[in-house]
Amino acid sequence: MKIFIPRVPSATTSRELRRLIGEVLKKRFHVPFTQWPSIGGCDVLQFQDGNGVAEYHGLVSIFPDEAGSWFITHFKQQRLHDQLLSAREFMDRKHSPERTGSERDRRRPNLQITRVLSSSPTLRDIDRFLRRHGV
Repeated sequence: MKIFIPRVPSATTSRELRRLIGEVLKKRFHVPFTQWPSIGGCDVLQFQDGNGVAEYHGLVSIFPDEAGSWFITHFKQQRLHDQLLSAREFMDRKHSPERTGSERDRRRPNLQITRVLSSSPTLRDIDRFLRRHGV
């Protein structure tokens, strides 16, 4: 199951996110003859809109799906870099031009999504400046 963790702090690395998720999964009561939960992939993604405003989000794969569901309900009140986090199931939305009205695609235009490979203090400062000044 893919899990979306919205609005992680810009200083977050995939290693920190994986460690936090692992700590939560360790609290899961293991039932005999069931598969132990495992983390498949863990990425921090940067979403940047046409105005240059950047947001950071986590995307994690947890196996089996039951462990992913358990994780979503038990991830409440988790903090990373003094910021409260939440989790929900990731929904892969395909762009559909024939949708109209209330079913219209609500995604922001010109959104660029990139995987964060490292945490650069300079980039974090630029992102903070842009967000603060609404650029």
